[in-house]
This record gives sequence, structure tokens and C-alpha cells, in this order.
Amino acid sequence: MENIAVIGVDVGGTKMTAALAKRSGQIVNLLRVQTKPEEGAKGGFKAICEMIWELLNEGRRKDLKVVRIGVGFGGPVNFEQGTVYLSHHVHGWENFPLKEEIEKHFGIVTPVDNDANAGTLGEWMFGAGKGIDDLLYVNIGTGIGGGIISGGKLIRGHRNLAGEIGHMTVKPDGPICTCGRKGCLEALASGSAIGREGTERFGRAMKSEEVFQLAEKGDETAKQIIAEAVDALAFAIGAAANLFNPKRVILGGGVSEAPEHLLVEPLRLRLLRYTLPQAAEGLEIVRAQLGYDAGIMGAIALAITTLDA
Repeated sequence: MENIAVIGVDVGGTKMTAALAKRSGQIVNLLRVQTKPEEGAKGGFKAICEMIWELLNEGRRKDLKVVRIGVGFGGPVNFEQGTVYLSHHVHGWENFPLKEEIEKHFGIVTPVDNDANAGTLGEWMFGAGKGIDDLLYVNIGTGIGGGIISGGKLIRGHRNLAGEIGHMTVKPDGPICTCGRKGCLEALASGSAIGREGTERFGRAMKSEEVFQLAEKGDETAKQIIAEAVDALAFAIGAAANLFNPKRVILGGGVSEAPEHLLVEPLRLRLLRYTLPQAAEGLEIVRAQLGYDAGIMGAIALAITTLDA
């Protein structure tokens, strides 16, 4: 049906994005707003509702019938209930019934999932995973998130925690992770972890971007920091590849935009050390394609995939 449409909402710590889209995923109208963390969940929910109202009105003007609202949330979510467990950046979201509240306001079915799962769906439907039914999505930014498509379906797991590759233990006696445990992939290979290692070894405050810049110029210490991060990534991705045998691994997030010869190429080689030969054969390592739009396209994909559910 030509006039069927969905709304996607990407909920970040301080940025909210919402879009009206056709069933094909084509965006008709897009809104972005900044929110103030000090206003908490109350301010965030108000911004979400205001954007949805505006997009619903736009849909009516264009004779589009909105039948789903997909929400990708930057934090852990109970998918079945549509309840947010918490936000790592904004207070007040603890056990917030986001699905229930939006459906109460608008009377439209609203699937809610975490942003990593939404991003996985987005890359699978519209980006680097299009046409691939077995893939692993790894988002490497401040932290590390991930998602799994297996047999053409997003794997959520018993408590919607499938794909949490960032909290796979890579080095049991390694640095403390944000989750409180030691040696998680996130504590070894995220942008924050690379910046922390740079700060410690160079004796001054550094971000991951500067470590990559120094490595590009041939600095041996910077090259060693990145090599260690790549090894940790290879270990975790190799374990995942042995477990569910994906055809493609998609790397997203800011760190994935590093020069190919510093990240993707050495990762391909290092994976051979940790992956069964049969699982490594034909395994593709590619960059994500959606970039800054990954969040909103993921929310749109979440809405679309539930239309026939």
C-alpha cells in the first residue's frame, strides 16, 4: 500500500532524531533536537512526543498513514515490554515504560529496542548488510555495542542481551570496564580505551583520534596501542565467528573510520589467529555505510520489520 508509513525515533543522551518514512525506508521528513541532560527523562520524553506529533501532522498533509513508531534507545531495553532499564547518561529513565507511554499518547504500535540492535537492523536493511542473512555488527565508539543477524533474523536472546560483544571478556586481568568487570572488549578496544592507553603511555591527555594520527605518522608507541586494540577485536570477533558463523562483519562507530591500513586490514589478518579456518573462509570485514544516520535508519528498520510480525 502506497500510503503506509512509519516513524523512527533515535534517542541519544543529548540528541534526539525522528523521521517520517515510507515503507521502503525512504525518509519524507527528518527532525533533530538537542535536549538538556539535567531535564532528565521527563524532558526527553516531552521532546520525543513533540517530534512525533509534528511528523504525524506532516504525514496527514501528505496522505500517509503512520502504522508503526520504532524507537532505538541509547541504553539497555526490555524489548518484549518496551521498558527502558536505564540510560547511562540521563537520569529518570530507570524502568521507564517507553512503549506503553508512547502507545497511550498516540494509539500506534511502538516497538522499542536498544540502539545497537536498531543499528544492526538498519545496516542489514539499508546499509552494508543488505542481502546478507548472517552478519555481526560491531559499533566501536566511546563504548562498543553490537548485534547479530542469523538466518535473516535479529537475535535478541533471553533478556535482549544477545550481541553484547563489547562485554565479552577478552583479558580476565585487564582494565576495569564501565560494567564493573575486568578485561571486557570495550575496556580494551573502544575509542575511550585507546585514548586512555594513549594518555597513560604518552603522559598527557589524548583521544583515540590523536593516537591514530600519531600511528599514521609512524610513531611506534601509537602503533603498538592500536595493534593491541586490533588484537582484542580479533579475539572477540573470532569467538563470535566460531559461534554463529557469519558471512560478514560490519564495523560501525567513530573508531571504524580510522585509516583502513591501521584497523580493517590488520584486523582481517589477525582474525586468522582466532577463527576456525572454515569460519574464516569467505568472512568479510567491511565498514558500515549508514554513518551518522545509523541510529535513525535503525529505528525506521525496527518499525518496518515489525509490520508483518
